[in-house]
Amino acid sequence: MKLRVSDISFAYNSHPILEDVSFSLEPGNIMCLMGVNGAGKSTLLKCINRILKPKEGTVFIGEQDLHSMTGDDIARKLGYVPQRHPDNRLNVFESILLGRRPHMGWKVEMRDYELVEGIIHEIGLEDLAMRPVNELSGGELQKVVIARALAQSPAILLLDEPTSNLDLKNQLEVMGLVRRIVRERGLSAIVAIHDLNIALRFGDIFLFLRDHRIYSLLNRDNLTEEIIRDVYGVEVMLNKVGDHIIVVPH
Repeated sequence: MKLRVSDISFAYNSHPILEDVSFSLEPGNIMCLMGVNGAGKSTLLKCINRILKPKEGTVFIGEQDLHSMTGDDIARKLGYVPQRHPDNRLNVFESILLGRRPHMGWKVEMRDYELVEGIIHEIGLEDLAMRPVNELSGGELQKVVIARALAQSPAILLLDEPTSNLDLKNQLEVMGLVRRIVRERGLSAIVAIHDLNIALRFGDIFLFLRDHRIYSLLNRDNLTEEIIRDVYGVEVMLNKVGDHIIVVPH
């Protein structure tokens, strides 16, 4: 299902954060939101998800205007993975089952249990299913939160810095999981991320924010050293190692 963001502007009080942000995203693609701290990456995700109300502009999911949809309708279309996860005493299975709430009536149906079991198997969380969430490692917890978003049966995933505070192995595993899910399920994903090399390894499209606006929107092959310098204020070299482009600061 296509996502279209049209002329989004947002301000905290009178301080502009986003101005005239527009783009579209087709199924099967991962878009990486890039930019310095405070560039508006998290704010943009929250505007797309209607956690924040834009000053101007709207978001379309397929042909539906997001601002005409109910909260449950949005949750059935958009799976949101925030930066911070609330601490709770639920086990992994129960935590993932919470993702079914937008689809459930007054009680949990057998199909909800079966869907959660399938997601646990898909992501490889079988050994953790009965483990309390607050006993998990950072990498394990991130996979559980992604699994809970998948339980919403969304068309689009929104992930806010899913690799922050993870070691290299878990960064690769989490982003590899996101890419596999997007490809196999035909979803799309928008990922706010700081690590340029992780982004270049797993992303398809790159949206750079600067001065409240889109500075550049491009695919991997069109990324230049000048764009990175202009956005981050750092001189870099782009080198190819095997099949991967890497960013090396001067």
